[in-house]
Amino acid sequence: MTYHPMNGNSQTAHLFGTLYCLALFFLLPAQLLLASEYDQQFIDAELERTIVNPDNSTAIEVDQPIGIVFDALLSRLAEYTQNITRIDFDHSSAADPTALSIGSERITTMDDGRKLVQRIIIFEPPNRFAYFTDMALSTVNVPIDYSIGYYTFAEQSDGKTAATVAVAYKPSSRLTAFLVRLGFNRALSRDFEKAQAYLNSLGRN
Repeated sequence: MTYHPMNGNSQTAHLFGTLYCLALFFLLPAQLLLASEYDQQFIDAELERTIVNPDNSTAIEVDQPIGIVFDALLSRLAEYTQNITRIDFDHSSAADPTALSIGSERITTMDDGRKLVQRIIIFEPPNRFAYFTDMALSTVNVPIDYSIGYYTFAEQSDGKTAATVAVAYKPSSRLTAFLVRLGFNRALSRDFEKAQAYLNSLGRN
């Protein structure tokens, strides 16, 4: 899931956009300082919260084998998500430096050249994966201190695959928390709907 600013042509949407930009301008430096302080114990606790009591979750069912769905939601976001140019992986700090594994970094490059760096913290293909968004290494303008995404996949008896994503995150400021949560949740639903449409458009071999 990627976060995009809200769009709209009403006065309310314009106000939300203005507040969003102000939040980015004033809060991003503090966000970068805080992100580097999250140790593994904190990440493990937040991962547990993501699994048990997430800030938001959504699900889809698609007419594709589980392996294809797993791969699409992990590494093919550029094919169906707005503003993403490419997806790369850096395995230099991974458990297995020769392959995608725990510790690998998923690097999402946006169409403006900015990058979102997400460290893999669970990798159990084709059943589940999770990542921690490292804002200290990322260059995108997102008003959060951190986020965790937890994805699970289940093959159905009819051959379709059910996929669920749960997320936990912390807005950079309580003053703009409502707007951030609204935008984040809308982006999550929108991106998952696009993934569903993309996967169903492929057809089955």
